[in-house]
Amino acid sequence: MFTYSEFIRIRRQEQEDSRTLSKLTNDMLASMKEYIAINKKSLEEANKMDDVKRSEEISIQIKNAISTLDQLFTVRMGKIANMAVLGINTEQARGNMTSQELIFFDSLLNLVNEHKGKLLKEIKEVPPQELQKVEEDSNTNKMVIKVIADVPRFVWKNNKTYGPFSFPNIVEIDRDVAEILIKGGKAIGV
Repeated sequence: MFTYSEFIRIRRQEQEDSRTLSKLTNDMLASMKEYIAINKKSLEEANKMDDVKRSEEISIQIKNAISTLDQLFTVRMGKIANMAVLGINTEQARGNMTSQELIFFDSLLNLVNEHKGKLLKEIKEVPPQELQKVEEDSNTNKMVIKVIADVPRFVWKNNKTYGPFSFPNIVEIDRDVAEILIKGGKAIGV
């Protein structure tokens, strides 16, 4: 049967090696459950006998064991999630997992693969006209400026309305308008 010091040893071992998943078997998990169950039974008996001091001690033992298990499982879940994201699916890694962890790992692995597959499919299937649009957008005739004096609303020769811009704003506007504002001392290029 497990003791509390065994819980601590397993948790420490898991935390010390940040890359490898320590071996945790279903039998070990069952022993941990048994430890908690035995302590709960002892707590019930202490409560029946009105042994307040013993009840408090056992309650603390149960609380500490559960807290240690929570920390252990959090570290393990992080490692398992990382393995799923990296696609590490080796027999050695799988052999260190409990059956519940294997279900968790397989679910995450499927989710990661599905998500990556969708993203890659989207990228691979971009139509040529969208590629052209992306190129056009990257070559736009825009400029980013910082307004250093208030500029009222105005209509430019392309019949587009600009402004009003107030100090100190940063805006992206057509290059020719930006250059006029810079020359007029109303803005500076960023």
